[in-house]
Amino acid sequence: MRFALLIGSRTEAAPVIVLDVPPDFYEVPLQTETEARTAAQLQVLEDMGLSDTGQREALSLYLEALAIRLSRGSVLGTAFCAVSLEGHPSTATLTVALHATGTADRGLAVMGAAEAMRREGRYASVGIHELGVHPAVTAIAERPSLPGDAANGQVGATLREMSVLVPVPGHEQAAMITLSTPCLEDWAVYETLLLDIARSLQVQRTHPDFIH
Repeated sequence: MRFALLIGSRTEAAPVIVLDVPPDFYEVPLQTETEARTAAQLQVLEDMGLSDTGQREALSLYLEALAIRLSRGSVLGTAFCAVSLEGHPSTATLTVALHATGTADRGLAVMGAAEAMRREGRYASVGIHELGVHPAVTAIAERPSLPGDAANGQVGATLREMSVLVPVPGHEQAAMITLSTPCLEDWAVYETLLLDIARSLQVQRTHPDFIH
């Protein structure tokens, strides 16, 4: 699917960040109004075709916990997957946030962000890479999972997350794309997936909702 995220106010001329995300991911409703958010969450569960009551309840709790936890941050959008990999269930959460860089020079933005992330101290590794046409910072960390971190409801399990910071071409902002999972045995699959998503970043001048 195409993940379209606004940069600024919602108008026809507002630029958007567009990412190519695999169809196994479902966008998490983040509406501020409870009634609208609940209706959207129910639609996600319907789209997934879940018939097991226990699975539906667990995912419903996950969606609400994630929406509440992200409601006050800089997150523009989030999505999750609950799939089967090599015969076992696997889950991951994808979030996209926007951060000011103070410069439209993408090389400078990447170097500054990498240094700041190293100083932060919570990442096990921080590196600078070229992802297609994009300079980017990658960083990996591990921490105990919290409510809303995993679609399988695990809390306290080791969660590994990788963040890729990509300066947005033509803007003094950068997209921070983060994938987290408690399924460490599937890490190689998710790491490759995240880098592909970051590599696909484009900026469109017209929001897809306004294209006819």
